[in-house]
Amino acid sequence: MTKGNCKLKIANWKLQIEGDGRTRSFNLQFAICNLQFAILPFILSAVSPIAHADTPTTQPAITFSRIDHPAIRESSGIVASRKHPGVFWTHNDSGNGPSIYAITREGKFLAEYTVRATNIDWEDIAIDDAGHLYIGEIGNNARRKQIAVHQIDEPDVGLTPAPATLPATLPATEPIKLTGSWQLRFPGGNPFDSESLFIHDGNGYVISKRLDGGEAKLYRFSLKPQSAPKVLEEVTTLPIRAPVTAADLSADARQLVVCTPIGLHLFDLPKDGGLTALGKATPRVAWYLNPVMEGACFAPGGVFTTCETRQVIFFPVETFTRQDGSDGSVTVTVTATATATVAATQQAK
Repeated sequence: MTKGNCKLKIANWKLQIEGDGRTRSFNLQFAICNLQFAILPFILSAVSPIAHADTPTTQPAITFSRIDHPAIRESSGIVASRKHPGVFWTHNDSGNGPSIYAITREGKFLAEYTVRATNIDWEDIAIDDAGHLYIGEIGNNARRKQIAVHQIDEPDVGLTPAPATLPATLPATEPIKLTGSWQLRFPGGNPFDSESLFIHDGNGYVISKRLDGGEAKLYRFSLKPQSAPKVLEEVTTLPIRAPVTAADLSADARQLVVCTPIGLHLFDLPKDGGLTALGKATPRVAWYLNPVMEGACFAPGGVFTTCETRQVIFFPVETFTRQDGSDGSVTVTVTATATATVAATQQAK
């Protein structure tokens, strides 16, 4: 691929691409309405002199499947089991029951478990190495003064390592009891929305979801038992200006993926400074426009995502490219105005 640069702007439903001395405009209404728009290949073909119109690629393709269980109407979070290879845990958004679901990477339903909690606005699910799942009751469109994160023991689904041998369904159990719960308040008493949760080194982390084009902020809270609500502690500002809808930390704690309606950001965690150094990090990005892509987690070979339309999308690691063009890829600059289009969709969520 020829190295080059282009600039992407989105405003008034128009996608404008500047590169190779030319400017091209495209109407995004059709793409938004259909909720399926592979933005990176589109940009590459639109600026073919900069990209590689004549050069065949061996890059693995993004693949699609669908969650087959009708009860999973609005998958809002996803995480890979660390006990049962091939199993993923998901849940519905607000307005649905307090259940978690086990599915395969292809979206095949395995089991449903009810949790003894209320689903006011469940937005993400996370996991640790001690056999716990964490449910993020963190959505805050209503500007609540307090949110929560609940801990449960991961259900023992008793599956073999080969996904192909998994049964179609598993028997339901009694409602799962909470093994921990953290009530969280906001710095300065200023509430914000959040849809992302991950666990690391004895702390829980959430990322603010902004609709104004401002950079997202990373916050943490201690997982030590609490006797009273705790205030979230700001850790750093992330170089992401699109609304953050999910996040996941890899099992080896070496990478962080952050999901937005315009694509996935993949951070390699710095050897020095840890999560606090993410503010100065340059992520690799898989550009993909989908306003209802709400869940993301690591899976062998890449990142597994789910949408509130029950669609499942897998992004091979090779689809992530650096924004600075150092790997020979096209550089795409998304300005603050680029988030205005997807923000309109997210505003109602």
